[in-house]
Amino acid sequence: MRTLSLLLLMLLSTCLLPAQDTRLIRFRNEPDRQSLKHYHIVRIKDDRRDTALLGTVRSGLLGKKTLQLGFERGLTAALEDYMAANFRQDNGSTPIELHIDELALVERPGGLRTKVEVSFLLAFWIQGARTYDYKGTSELETMGDVVKHVEDMVRQNVRSSLLQFDDWWDKNRLLYEKNAPVECTVTVMRTVKDSGQIIYSPQRPLTYNDFIGTPDGLSLAAALTATAMSLRYSSSVDKGRINVDVQIAVYFDKARSWFNPKHRGSDKILAHEQKHFELTAIKAAELADTLRTLSLNKANYQEELEKVHAQKQRELDALQKQYDAETKHGTLVAVQQKWNRWVAEKLAARVW
Repeated sequence: MRTLSLLLLMLLSTCLLPAQDTRLIRFRNEPDRQSLKHYHIVRIKDDRRDTALLGTVRSGLLGKKTLQLGFERGLTAALEDYMAANFRQDNGSTPIELHIDELALVERPGGLRTKVEVSFLLAFWIQGARTYDYKGTSELETMGDVVKHVEDMVRQNVRSSLLQFDDWWDKNRLLYEKNAPVECTVTVMRTVKDSGQIIYSPQRPLTYNDFIGTPDGLSLAAALTATAMSLRYSSSVDKGRINVDVQIAVYFDKARSWFNPKHRGSDKILAHEQKHFELTAIKAAELADTLRTLSLNKANYQEELEKVHAQKQRELDALQKQYDAETKHGTLVAVQQKWNRWVAEKLAARVW
């Protein structure tokens, strides 16, 4: 009697457990075959923890049946078959590894309707480096064949990721090529945002009121002019090309420039200081000319820009010292006039 009771209990427990079945998904073919123009897949790798299943969903009357969803011959083989049947690939394009980091189905409470959420994380690898991620979630709610809808949702996301990466790689691949050529645009700025700076312009000579710094009480100089030749650059990618925008600014720093009160009002000294500003402008123009002649690529453009800028800065420092030394800070009239003519000739050759 005891044995019979145990047997009945086991049978009853079995009846209460939801029945389980496994459905294997095969990707359907697309109406039109697509072309991947800029890359081809050399390997597909399933990096999920559970490579056997996509997930489980309830089905049948009152949801008492549980379906385990997977892929025929596994996800890797299913994707390889799908790719071969639906995409043309150019073996001369960039080789890519496609890693499936996440592809999982979770059922959400939905009453009589089956409601599922599928999460995706597909990673595109180039030469051992993770380059691009396609990540997202998709949801569906149905009372029909949930397997058909899940297959459609997964396939559409895979297709979308492949085409999106093809477009993205076309626009950005040069950023990942070491010796990709760089097109450099050099601009000498005409304006400056900082009110404490005066951008160089032949139409805007310095005035006494521009020198607002505190004089150095230990200096014998009548005035000090602080100028700068700054270099800024940024890169962007447009239509498959790397563009580098270089901006050169020549400016006078008001707070760091000063006039000794005893010499304030001396037009001769002010004219001498103006030439310091103009010498900076001349060297900045040379810097721009040199940068425009460079052959730059992705690997060297930053180093080359900085190197040329540093060289021109050293030349400017030496030129400023030579100017003060030869003119005795503007006190030798004949020499000052000679420098004035030289500076005027250099500036006349430029369009400011």
